[in-house]
Amino acid sequence: MSGKDVSDFSEFEATLQKIDNILNNGGGDEEDETNNAASKNKSPEFFENLDVDRVRLKVRENRTLINKREEDSSTDQTNTMDQQSFMQQVERDANERAQAKEQREYKAEIQRSQGNEAFRVASYEKAILHYTKALDQIKDSAITFNNRALCYIKLRNYKRALQDCEYVLDKVDKSSLRAWLYKATAHKRLNEMEEYEKSVTQARQHNPKQLAYIDKFISEIETNM
Repeated sequence: MSGKDVSDFSEFEATLQKIDNILNNGGGDEEDETNNAASKNKSPEFFENLDVDRVRLKVRENRTLINKREEDSSTDQTNTMDQQSFMQQVERDANERAQAKEQREYKAEIQRSQGNEAFRVASYEKAILHYTKALDQIKDSAITFNNRALCYIKLRNYKRALQDCEYVLDKVDKSSLRAWLYKATAHKRLNEMEEYEKSVTQARQHNPKQLAYIDKFISEIETNM
């Protein structure tokens, strides 16, 4: 509330009180005597022309204005606090999600490393177990899916290998070279020649810089059949 508003309000309150005292002939104290003396100096025309209702209305208007400003100020403070609380909560949630993801990635890396060690000693079932645990932590790892698919191929579980390869190509990375080549391998072992040829063609289309490697891989597949 500005100083002018306070001054106007105080002036109207005082005026209204003086009018009430004059009209009601209140008195006895020093202030009433002063008001009575002042009223004696007022002409009848002054009282006749004085618009009491207007004075009362103006006081009410000023009171309403003051209350509204206080309410607006309170609302602004509440909104500011709500916005600050919201942003703080968003920041906390983001930090918690980042920390949780880091923990999942750490656990997944441990399981993937153990799976690789098991694969090197031809313990394919154990490797699959570790890769599966890694995927429980991070579900969009093309590397882990491809590693597990290769284990299934080693175990001659070609249908299951195809499922991992197709998941990578459909959900994670449609150009994954390993996924296309392992898919081609599984189809070849299942004697699904049409799907085998399609997989080889897709491997070449999505990886034009790896044509020499692809040809070498396909040659080894056909030699070992």
